[in-house]
Amino acid sequence: MAEAGYKAIEESSTIEESDQNQAKKEQHIKNMWRRFWLSAVFTIPLLYLAMGHMLGLPLPMSLHPEMHPVTFALTQLVLTIPVMLLGTKFFTVGFKSLFKGHPNMDSLVALGTSAAFLYSLYGTVAAIGGNNELVMNLYYESAAVILTLITLGKYFEAVSKGKTSEAIKKLMGLAPKTARVIRDGNEQEIKLDVVMVGDILVVRPGEKWLSMGKSRKA
Repeated sequence: MAEAGYKAIEESSTIEESDQNQAKKEQHIKNMWRRFWLSAVFTIPLLYLAMGHMLGLPLPMSLHPEMHPVTFALTQLVLTIPVMLLGTKFFTVGFKSLFKGHPNMDSLVALGTSAAFLYSLYGTVAAIGGNNELVMNLYYESAAVILTLITLGKYFEAVSKGKTSEAIKKLMGLAPKTARVIRDGNEQEIKLDVVMVGDILVVRPGEKWLSMGKSRKA
Protein backbone atom coordinates (compact mmCIF):
# COMPACT_ATOMS: atom_id res chain seq x y z
CA MET A 1 0.00 0.00 0.00
CA ALA A 2 2.88 2.36 0.78
CA GLU A 3 4.39 1.68 -2.65
CA ALA A 4 1.14 2.83 -4.26
CA GLY A 5 1.42 6.16 -2.47
CA TYR A 6 -1.13 5.54 0.28
CA LYS A 7 -0.58 5.88 4.00
CA ALA A 8 -2.53 4.22 6.78
CA ILE A 9 -3.72 6.47 9.60
CA GLU A 10 -4.85 5.03 12.91
CA GLU A 11 -8.25 6.16 14.11
CA SER A 12 -6.80 7.00 17.53
CA SER A 13 -4.37 9.48 15.96
CA THR A 14 -7.27 11.20 14.16
CA ILE A 15 -9.16 11.54 17.44
CA GLU A 16 -6.05 12.90 19.16
CA GLU A 17 -5.55 15.46 16.38
CA SER A 18 -9.20 16.51 16.69
CA ASP A 19 -8.79 17.01 20.44
CA GLN A 20 -5.67 19.12 19.85
CA ASN A 21 -7.53 21.30 17.35
CA GLN A 22 -10.36 21.75 19.84
CA ALA A 23 -7.88 22.78 22.54
CA LYS A 24 -6.35 25.35 20.17
CA LYS A 25 -9.79 26.78 19.39
CA GLU A 26 -10.62 27.09 23.08
CA GLN A 27 -7.29 28.82 23.73
CA HIS A 28 -7.97 31.19 20.82
CA ILE A 29 -11.35 32.11 22.32
CA LYS A 30 -9.73 32.79 25.70
CA ASN A 31 -7.08 34.97 24.04
CA MET A 32 -9.72 36.96 22.16
CA TRP A 33 -11.67 37.60 25.36
CA ARG A 34 -8.47 38.66 27.16
CA ARG A 35 -7.59 41.05 24.33
CA PHE A 36 -11.07 42.56 24.47
CA TRP A 37 -11.24 43.34 28.17
CA LEU A 38 -7.65 44.60 28.25
CA SER A 39 -8.50 46.92 25.35
CA ALA A 40 -11.65 48.04 27.15
CA VAL A 41 -9.64 48.91 30.28
CA PHE A 42 -7.77 51.57 28.27
CA THR A 43 -10.57 52.54 25.86
CA ILE A 44 -13.20 53.48 28.47
CA PRO A 45 -11.11 56.14 30.26
CA LEU A 46 -9.80 57.33 26.88
CA LEU A 47 -13.35 57.80 25.62
CA TYR A 48 -14.29 59.67 28.80
CA LEU A 49 -11.25 61.92 28.50
CA ALA A 50 -11.82 62.68 24.81
CA MET A 51 -15.59 63.18 24.92
CA GLY A 52 -16.33 64.03 28.55
CA HIS A 53 -15.75 67.78 28.32
CA MET A 54 -18.11 67.94 25.31
CA LEU A 55 -20.88 66.41 27.42
CA GLY A 56 -20.21 68.61 30.42
CA LEU A 57 -18.67 65.80 32.46
CA PRO A 58 -16.05 66.80 35.03
CA LEU A 59 -12.37 66.55 34.12
CA PRO A 60 -9.32 67.21 36.31
CA MET A 61 -7.90 70.66 35.56
CA SER A 62 -4.55 69.03 34.77
CA LEU A 63 -6.21 67.22 31.84
CA HIS A 64 -8.44 70.01 30.58
CA PRO A 65 -7.79 70.60 26.85
CA GLU A 66 -7.93 74.40 27.15
CA MET A 67 -5.78 74.67 30.26
CA HIS A 68 -3.24 71.92 29.54
CA PRO A 69 -3.55 70.91 25.86
CA VAL A 70 -0.23 69.03 25.72
CA THR A 71 -1.06 66.90 28.76
CA PHE A 72 -4.54 66.31 27.33
CA ALA A 73 -3.09 65.04 24.04
CA LEU A 74 -0.24 63.00 25.55
CA THR A 75 -2.57 61.24 28.00
CA GLN A 76 -4.77 60.14 25.12
CA LEU A 77 -1.71 58.91 23.24
CA VAL A 78 -0.55 56.87 26.24
CA LEU A 79 -4.00 55.27 26.60
CA THR A 80 -4.23 54.49 22.88
CA ILE A 81 -0.85 52.77 22.40
CA PRO A 82 -1.75 49.62 24.44
CA VAL A 83 -4.96 49.19 22.44
CA MET A 84 -3.01 49.48 19.19
CA LEU A 85 -0.51 46.88 20.41
CA LEU A 86 -3.29 44.50 21.46
CA GLY A 87 -4.76 44.86 17.97
CA THR A 88 -1.47 44.20 16.18
CA LYS A 89 -2.95 41.22 14.34
CA PHE A 90 -5.44 43.48 12.56
CA PHE A 91 -2.55 45.45 11.08
CA THR A 92 -0.33 42.50 10.15
CA VAL A 93 -3.15 40.54 8.52
CA GLY A 94 -4.93 43.59 7.09
CA PHE A 95 -1.94 45.24 5.42
CA LYS A 96 -0.57 41.90 4.23
CA SER A 97 -3.87 41.15 2.47
CA LEU A 98 -3.98 44.69 1.09
CA PHE A 99 -0.48 44.53 -0.38
CA LYS A 100 -1.31 41.18 -1.99
CA GLY A 101 -4.27 42.79 -3.73
CA HIS A 102 -6.89 40.92 -1.69
CA PRO A 103 -8.13 43.44 0.92
CA ASN A 104 -10.52 42.19 3.58
CA MET A 105 -12.27 43.48 6.69
CA ASP A 106 -8.98 43.56 8.60
CA SER A 107 -7.53 45.78 5.86
CA LEU A 108 -10.37 48.27 6.33
CA VAL A 109 -9.89 48.27 10.11
CA ALA A 110 -6.12 48.70 9.74
CA LEU A 111 -6.46 51.61 7.30
CA GLY A 112 -9.11 53.43 9.32
CA THR A 113 -7.43 53.12 12.70
CA SER A 114 -3.98 53.90 11.29
CA ALA A 115 -5.27 57.08 9.65
CA ALA A 116 -6.98 58.20 12.88
CA PHE A 117 -3.91 57.42 14.98
CA LEU A 118 -1.37 59.09 12.66
CA TYR A 119 -3.49 62.23 12.27
CA SER A 120 -3.88 62.45 16.04
CA LEU A 121 -0.16 61.86 16.51
CA TYR A 122 0.54 64.76 14.16
CA GLY A 123 -1.78 66.95 16.22
CA THR A 124 0.00 65.89 19.41
CA VAL A 125 3.43 66.74 17.99
CA ALA A 126 2.05 70.08 16.82
CA ALA A 127 0.73 70.79 20.33
CA ILE A 128 4.14 70.02 21.83
CA GLY A 129 5.57 72.53 19.35
CA GLY A 130 3.15 75.20 20.54
CA ASN A 131 0.36 74.83 17.95
CA ASN A 132 -2.82 73.86 19.80
CA GLU A 133 -5.26 74.18 16.90
CA LEU A 134 -5.60 70.40 16.41
CA VAL A 135 -5.86 69.42 20.08
CA MET A 136 -9.66 69.59 19.98
CA ASN A 137 -9.73 67.42 16.85
CA LEU A 138 -7.83 64.33 17.94
CA TYR A 139 -9.19 60.91 17.01
CA TYR A 140 -7.33 58.60 19.35
CA GLU A 141 -10.59 57.42 20.89
CA SER A 142 -11.98 56.55 17.44
CA ALA A 143 -9.08 54.21 16.72
CA ALA A 144 -9.31 52.60 20.17
CA VAL A 145 -13.09 52.14 20.09
CA ILE A 146 -12.99 50.57 16.61
CA LEU A 147 -10.27 48.10 17.60
CA THR A 148 -12.02 47.21 20.87
CA LEU A 149 -15.43 46.62 19.29
CA ILE A 150 -14.01 44.66 16.36
CA THR A 151 -12.12 42.49 18.84
CA LEU A 152 -15.39 41.84 20.67
CA GLY A 153 -17.00 40.91 17.35
CA LYS A 154 -14.14 38.51 16.58
CA TYR A 155 -14.64 36.93 20.00
CA PHE A 156 -18.35 36.32 19.36
CA GLU A 157 -17.49 34.91 15.94
CA ALA A 158 -14.95 32.49 17.45
CA VAL A 159 -17.45 31.35 20.09
CA SER A 160 -20.11 30.76 17.43
CA LYS A 161 -17.72 28.76 15.24
CA GLY A 162 -16.62 26.73 18.24
CA LYS A 163 -20.21 25.77 19.07
CA THR A 164 -20.88 24.82 15.45
CA SER A 165 -17.76 22.65 15.28
CA GLU A 166 -18.69 20.93 18.54
CA ALA A 167 -22.20 20.23 17.25
CA ILE A 168 -20.81 18.72 14.04
CA LYS A 169 -18.36 16.62 16.05
CA LYS A 170 -21.19 15.25 18.21
CA LEU A 171 -23.26 14.55 15.10
CA MET A 172 -20.39 12.62 13.52
CA GLY A 173 -20.05 10.67 16.74
CA LEU A 174 -23.56 9.31 16.22
CA ALA A 175 -22.50 7.57 13.01
CA PRO A 176 -22.14 3.78 13.27
CA LYS A 177 -18.62 2.40 13.02
CA THR A 178 -19.56 -1.03 11.65
CA ALA A 179 -22.16 -2.62 9.40
CA ARG A 180 -23.54 -6.12 8.99
CA VAL A 181 -23.50 -7.48 5.45
CA ILE A 182 -24.37 -10.76 3.81
CA ARG A 183 -21.48 -12.18 1.79
CA ASP A 184 -21.33 -15.69 0.41
CA GLY A 185 -24.59 -16.41 2.19
CA ASN A 186 -23.14 -15.54 5.61
CA GLU A 187 -23.82 -12.52 7.79
CA GLN A 188 -20.61 -10.64 8.65
CA GLU A 189 -19.88 -7.52 10.72
CA ILE A 190 -17.32 -5.30 9.01
CA LYS A 191 -16.06 -1.72 9.26
CA LEU A 192 -18.27 0.80 7.54
CA ASP A 193 -15.49 2.09 5.28
CA VAL A 194 -15.05 -1.31 3.60
CA VAL A 195 -18.70 -1.65 2.57
CA MET A 196 -18.78 -2.07 -1.21
CA VAL A 197 -21.35 -1.37 -3.89
CA GLY A 198 -23.58 -4.41 -4.21
CA ASP A 199 -23.31 -5.49 -0.58
CA ILE A 200 -26.54 -6.50 1.13
CA LEU A 201 -26.77 -4.75 4.49
CA VAL A 202 -28.61 -6.18 7.46
CA VAL A 203 -30.24 -3.45 9.56
CA ARG A 204 -32.17 -4.50 12.62
CA PRO A 205 -35.01 -2.39 14.11
CA GLY A 206 -33.68 0.69 15.93
CA GLU A 207 -30.21 0.54 14.36
CA LYS A 208 -28.52 3.39 12.46
CA TRP A 209 -26.88 3.11 9.07
CA LEU A 210 -25.02 5.48 6.74
CA SER A 211 -25.14 4.00 3.28
CA MET A 212 -27.11 4.86 0.18
CA GLY A 213 -29.16 2.05 -1.29
CA LYS A 214 -32.53 0.39 -1.63
CA SER A 215 -34.30 -1.09 1.37
CA ARG A 216 -36.44 -4.19 1.48
CA LYS A 217 -38.04 -6.31 4.16
CA ALA A 218 -36.32 -9.57 5.02
